[in-house]
Amino acid sequence: MPVTRLSDRERIINHLKPLMDAGKKIKNFDETLPIKMDSYDKGAWTGLKLIALKYYIKPYLNILGGRQKLAYIDLFSGPGLNLLGDRKVPIAGSSTIPLIIRESSNNFSTYIYSDKSNEYLSALNTRLDHLKKENENIFIPESSKDANDRIFELPDILSENKITHSLVFIDPEGLELNFDSLKYLAENINCDIIINFPSKGIARVRPYKETLKRFLGTDEEPPSENMSSWAIEIYRKQLLEIGKDISTEIKIKADRSGSFYYHLIPAVTRTSGGSPWFRVFVELKNLIEKFDGDILETISQQIDGRATSIRDF
Repeated sequence: MPVTRLSDRERIINHLKPLMDAGKKIKNFDETLPIKMDSYDKGAWTGLKLIALKYYIKPYLNILGGRQKLAYIDLFSGPGLNLLGDRKVPIAGSSTIPLIIRESSNNFSTYIYSDKSNEYLSALNTRLDHLKKENENIFIPESSKDANDRIFELPDILSENKITHSLVFIDPEGLELNFDSLKYLAENINCDIIINFPSKGIARVRPYKETLKRFLGTDEEPPSENMSSWAIEIYRKQLLEIGKDISTEIKIKADRSGSFYYHLIPAVTRTSGGSPWFRVFVELKNLIEKFDGDILETISQQIDGRATSIRDF
């Protein structure tokens, strides 16, 4: 029988619906608690970033999970539940996706979380205690700590748990992660890194120049125009110097106008024959960049039965 090819919209629904189902599961658990739990409330475009993370986890686990012990590391973990867009659609956060959505026969054996907010860590700890399985090892600190300091604890944690490879998700929307810290991570941990690069938000950070230079790891003066393109090119060069290739940047847009956007950057270990992950990210780019936050919000309404059609894209 011929293989039926799914449309891009159907493929996005196939990824978004499990994230929404997981979000509802977390929200239902929250409603049994005596106190209100924190959530991460942003525009619907955040869902595209989480779809991309979910998309990558399955091939990562399929290829590496059967041969070694793996860790999932989220250095800006948040509270574990996102509420997206105007309708506050519940969706699993980056810290809870690998624990709830299990699409591979392999799993991470250790999960390591960090955040600078004690409130987020408290909410995440409560949720993870409910979600985790008995044989899963979760490291979540009792108090917040800057990611630049937490990174230096990771080699010992991974060694104690006999971890041989890690997937690290980094979402420093305020440019909080210094490149020197990222360099230490890359040089001391066997890992692939997914970085959420706040392209359009770079110019909003204050104090501007010093923060940007620490984030990019450069002493170059920023240009007056084309800031995003310049910053990503600097970042790409810096990552290459520490042995990480970028196969492609995935542009995530708030709306069709593209006035607000950021890039998801996969940074994987350089190999002489080319990384096997590059194809995964090219496929992912081709899918994600056809959508924006406004379209995703409409699709979420359709999944919930609140919309009957989706505009063309």
